[in-house]
Parts: sequence; C-alpha cells; structure tokens
Amino acid sequence: MTQSLYDQMIHSNTGLGQMMLRDVLLPSILGTEADGILYWAGKDIARQFPVDSDDKLISLFHQLSLGTLSLIKKNSKQQVWELAGDEIIDRSKLSHATFNFEAGLIAQQIEFQTNMVTEASVEVEKKKIIQITVYHDSSNQVTDETPINFIQLSE
Repeated sequence: MTQSLYDQMIHSNTGLGQMMLRDVLLPSILGTEADGILYWAGKDIARQFPVDSDDKLISLFHQLSLGTLSLIKKNSKQQVWELAGDEIIDRSKLSHATFNFEAGLIAQQIEFQTNMVTEASVEVEKKKIIQITVYHDSSNQVTDETPINFIQLSE
C-alpha cells in the first residue's frame, strides 16, 4: 500500500478497514476477474438477504454502508438507480474502485421482486454519483419455484 493510498483511505468516511478489504485486498486476490466475481458476489449476498420492496432495498444499502441508494426511473424494461453519499465519494477517488458488487446486489433483488431474469450494469460513474441501470425482460420469467423468504429489516 502506498502512503498516498493509505492517507486517502484513513481520512475517508468509509473507514480504512472496509476500503482496504474492498478496494485493495479483493482486487489483489481476484485479479482481472474482480469485476465479474464481485458482480456475482453481490447477487449471492442478495440471495442471502432478500428484500421485498424498493424501500427495503434502499434501507439495506444504508445498513450495509454501501451508500445512499435512490430509484430515479422505472418502467417495464428497466430501472435506473443512483448511488451517492460519502462512501461513494471516498471510493470514487480511488483509481481502481468498481461498483459491480452493488450492481449485482441490485440486479438480484429486483429479480426477486419482479420474477423476471434481471441484469444490471454500472452505466455512469461520476465523482459523486454512480448510476446503475437494471434491465429485465417480461418475456423471460424466472422458472425457479423455490419460495423466497424475504427478510424483515430492523429500522
């Protein structure tokens, strides 16, 4: 770790520990496959903590310290979400930060809620706001008949 990276992370609102794990250790271990693996890791976390509404998804992001999530646009084929807050500002300053984990987490949660096969991508990365677009196709229904046991969030 370089001095400038350490200084940037120690003075962040996110915290040295979380940023070190997320933006130093995981990319180091995962290498060139980091983006894809983190996307699927986000989907896996969503399977472990499924929520049944957009409001609960927003609360879950807050509770996981992933940033402030907002639904910007929603129609029958896509949803546009924005992720902002101190966590995003801090991580966006890092040259190698990605937000594929968050995209995977949102995609799987929306798939649970819509019962349609869903994918998401990080469309726009600004210094203070990350935009994640979720795509779903009403003709491509999820065929898994395993019931989803949505969690109840503490407020």
